[in-house]
Amino acid sequence: MLKFTKTTGYKFDRGDIKGFSFNTKEQFSHMSAAWFECNGKHPKMKSFNSDRLYFILQGKGEFIVNNQSVTVKQKEVIIIPKNTPYNYKGKFTCFLVHCPAFDRKQEIRYNE
Repeated sequence: MLKFTKTTGYKFDRGDIKGFSFNTKEQFSHMSAAWFECNGKHPKMKSFNSDRLYFILQGKGEFIVNNQSVTVKQKEVIIIPKNTPYNYKGKFTCFLVHCPAFDRKQEIRYNE
């Protein structure tokens, strides 16, 4: 069993996206988890490495996945397969799981 808290990982602040990661890939390479608040927009991106599961804790927003718009609200889940371009916007709190663990070197952000 592995237990992680917000003090075992790191905080992040990317402007419209603020939160904390519970663990790093060095702590557990198979999976990582984060909690964050979205108050605006996240740029278009994709992961070459990990599938992603977003569980909306509160609020509502919109994910644009492969140029298809999907609205989300409290108690809903959206799964983004690796190698899938997407972005999101809105005002919501979310729990995010990366599988395998988040690796910044395996991410691409698009300039739009």
